Amino acid sequence: MSEREKMQELIAIRTALGFTQSRMAHEIDMSLRDYQAFEWGEAEIPDIYLRAIERIAMLYAVRHQDPMLVPPSMRAEAMQFARMVEAGS
Repeated sequence: MSEREKMQELIAIRTALGFTQSRMAHEIDMSLRDYQAFEWGEAEIPDIYLRAIERIAMLYAVRHQDPMLVPPSMRAEAMQFARMVEAGS
């Protein structure tokens, strides 16, 4: 995934969750300015931060029972996993 795609993914996830930049920065335990540098293309986005934000989105999707909060790049796999869990119950 290119840096531009990562930036777009961060912004898409944050806005889907209804979070401000400040809230997202708080959720991943970083300063607002450091988070803004990711969204504004001033700093490379380490994959670990993108994975953390995807995980936050997944948790919020479960809490709010809204699968559309799961990032599109993860949605098919999340649904497949849910079906596997349901079948195993």
